[in-house]
Amino acid sequence: MNRVFNAPLVGAVLVLTVLGAAVLGWVWVRGGKTGPLPIGTLAAACLPAVLPLLAALVQGGGERSQWALTVWVITLLASMVPGWHVLSGSVDTPWRFLLAYGALWLVLLAGYAAWLAPWVARVPPAPGALPVAEHRLMQRMLSLAQAGLDLVVEASMDEPGQITVTRHFRDGARSLRVRLNFVAERRCVLARETSLVRGDKPMNADETQMRQGIQPRDGTHPDAFTVHDASLTVTPPSETARRALALRITGDRVEVGQRGAADPAALPHLLAELVTQSGWTWQGVFFRWQKGCR
Repeated sequence: MNRVFNAPLVGAVLVLTVLGAAVLGWVWVRGGKTGPLPIGTLAAACLPAVLPLLAALVQGGGERSQWALTVWVITLLASMVPGWHVLSGSVDTPWRFLLAYGALWLVLLAGYAAWLAPWVARVPPAPGALPVAEHRLMQRMLSLAQAGLDLVVEASMDEPGQITVTRHFRDGARSLRVRLNFVAERRCVLARETSLVRGDKPMNADETQMRQGIQPRDGTHPDAFTVHDASLTVTPPSETARRALALRITGDRVEVGQRGAADPAALPHLLAELVTQSGWTWQGVFFRWQKGCR
């Protein structure tokens, strides 16, 4: 990943530049005359756009999710600096400017977040991997049912180019289901991930807090009710996790190392690795209305 010319960084600089330009324009109009602007105003308007560039030089690691989170936090905090400078000025600020600046801030940040999220869940093809035909990639997906991973792989009878891969665990009380849609013209696979819990015990503190009411701790009652849940989720792609699977492709057959067989949560990483090694792009679906590949 290029440290400077990448999507999150370019988007962050554009967002901060627009907000800085809005503040400079208002200060210029408020002054009613041309002339040099105060150094503090110039710094408040221009410095935030430089912060993501500085982060690109010092940020380590190549994980998309980690990098996107870093840039998002910097953008969120830095975008408040121009507005804070205006509010802390000695001259009263018209409410119309405050309203317009607040609306612009919300629109830019919301649009940036909606644009950034699909980038986080996108994995480009592996370097040097030639794209295989759609029917061969689908055959590789179907071969996972014989890879010893306790997977249920089903091709849709109604939707051509769609496969559903499901992994059940904890005695069938939980399932991780990934519905794959093949977009042949873009050599891309859209992955919609669903987590299902059917009356299982809580596995972490967050699930424990889903209980209703306080249960007596007398040894005869459980600490929490069983959990029932169905949610659309996205597993952030991790190159480290994908490499640890030791995926091997021989023709249209797929073999997986021990980690892939032992960890149910590795299913999205396994599918992403299979797709990218086949020369296709993996695109996790964040929003229900997301239909196409970027």
